[in-house]
Amino acid sequence: MKLYELIEEWLYNYHKDSVKQQTFVRYDCAYKNYLQNDEFSQRKIKKITARDVQEFINRLKKQKSRKTKMNLSANTINILITVLQSAFTYAVDFDLLKDNPCSKIKRVTNKAERKVEAFTVQEQMEIEKYIKSLNNPEYYGIILCLYTGLRIGELVALEWDDIDFEKGIMSINKTIYTTKNEDGDWYFETSIPKTRTSKRQIPLPSYILDELKELKKTSKSKNIVSMNDGSFLKPKQLRERFMRLLKKIKVSRLNFHALRHTFATRALEFGMDVRTLSDIMGHANASITLNIYAHSMTDHKKNMMNNIPRLFAYQ
Repeated sequence: MKLYELIEEWLYNYHKDSVKQQTFVRYDCAYKNYLQNDEFSQRKIKKITARDVQEFINRLKKQKSRKTKMNLSANTINILITVLQSAFTYAVDFDLLKDNPCSKIKRVTNKAERKVEAFTVQEQMEIEKYIKSLNNPEYYGIILCLYTGLRIGELVALEWDDIDFEKGIMSINKTIYTTKNEDGDWYFETSIPKTRTSKRQIPLPSYILDELKELKKTSKSKNIVSMNDGSFLKPKQLRERFMRLLKKIKVSRLNFHALRHTFATRALEFGMDVRTLSDIMGHANASITLNIYAHSMTDHKKNMMNNIPRLFAYQ
């Protein structure tokens, strides 16, 4: 049996029905883009050694992404490592092999420091000012992200029924993402959030709650974020509009996800404790929040240090 035959047997006949569609699509795309047509996939599995696998991983590190034309990300390479490890584990479990050549293969780490990009206070004010001048409800999702930290998939999936206006609570219980069907066509899928902590409740500031009440009066959709005629506002459309907006008002050209980082940064700057922020962001624990936003808290930490009084004045 050749490697590609093993992977396809494991992926399509065994693994496909045991994972979420979105996860399967990630595995499938990575395999077809970077492994299926590689000479490595033509090798017989009984002759593949751990060194052969490592050599393939080393080649991946120098390969260019078809989409970005940059070196493959650590995430993409790690998906391929997962595919190989899982396929070989399947081979061992079903007596096709005695040992797994991937058992000692290490995942790739991103040596570059993870940089959190957020808008400054002044830039956020410019964004909000411009959106207000448009007087167009289709852009309100940007404001909502700035004050709740929602991911874009959570934002476009959000429905009016997800808000308890009496209690001022917004429930995040689903997300929308793009995936492929059996024919290879892309479509939108609504699903529960990918992790347990992503399903959460967010208390809304009174001013956001008041604005949402006004928007609901004229809304023609069950979704909070939609086109004015009530039709679905696609994430891609929202991202493109956002980039045009940034260009128009001449602020930093950060991506849509920077709105989420901006919310977290402002929350910390204004004194929100990390545990509360972690719950609102949907992180698994507060350590994740700290690791992501520690560097963006420098000014806040300086202010906190300056608030400590000198108890004894030395002469």
